[in-house]
Formats: sequence, C-alpha cells, structure tokens
Amino acid sequence: MPEGQTSRVVVLGVGNELMRDDGVGVHVVRRLTREPLDPRVETLEAGTAVADALDLVPVGAAVVAVDAASGGGRPGSTYRFGLSDLAAERGVSLHETSLPEAFALAEVAGAKCGEVVVVGVEPAEVKPGEGLSPILEARLPAILQAVRREVNRLLQGG
Repeated sequence: MPEGQTSRVVVLGVGNELMRDDGVGVHVVRRLTREPLDPRVETLEAGTAVADALDLVPVGAAVVAVDAASGGGRPGSTYRFGLSDLAAERGVSLHETSLPEAFALAEVAGAKCGEVVVVGVEPAEVKPGEGLSPILEARLPAILQAVRREVNRLLQGG
C-alpha cells in the first residue's frame, strides 16, 4: 500500500433517529450500504452509542463520523471537522456526550482508530419524530457526496 493511504475506512452513522434530523448520520449510513462500496470501506450505525460502536472499528481504521451539527448554516449544509476542532467548539454537538468525549472513552477502553473526520450536517428539525425533514431528505444527495469525498480522500491518503 502506498505511503499515506489507509487500509480501512469506517463510515460511522451517529444520532438519534427518533429525533428527526438528529438521526441524519444513521440515515446516511443506511443509504451508503445500498451502494457498491470499495471493499476497504465499512459502514456502522452507532446511533447514540458511539463509544460502544467504536469497539467494532478495526484497529487503525480511519473513521468518517456523520452527525447532525449546529454550525449556523442553512439546513442541509455540511461541515468538516477534526475531533480537535469539535473539542474547541463546545456548542457544535447536539448530544449529551460529544464525539470527542466518546472517542476519548473508547480510546481509554482500548479502541485504536486512525484519522477521524466528522461530517456535520446542519439540521432543519430536531424534535420527536421519525425520518428526515423534507429539507434534509432533499439535500441527502449532496450530504452523501460530502461523505464520499472524505472517504475517497482517506483511501487515497490525501
């Protein structure tokens, strides 16, 4: 394998699918599983149990976590973060346990991930209900493209 390339990438779907757009990560992963994927790419639905799901990530695999993120943009906007970016921006996560905290807990428990990238998606509706809001449903192709771009970048070592 050429230097800089990663051998595995896990796309991790994060969020509560019973809270409309908060479950966008889970919906993205489900859509990706319907596509032909590079054999080095795995998908994993973490839902709200991110630290537990990280136990299933192969050692050294890069992770693209997809989650709702409040960044102030228009609904369906995507943001790219590293874990250190999220740790510095306390208002970004919509969850009680932030992604950096979940990854830190998993690392303490023995999980050893490679590079971690978060694709955050600006929600339109975070309230009880199933399925994505019509706005996010319409933006899903662009959201999937942002996730594919990150996966390809990691596979190519860029």
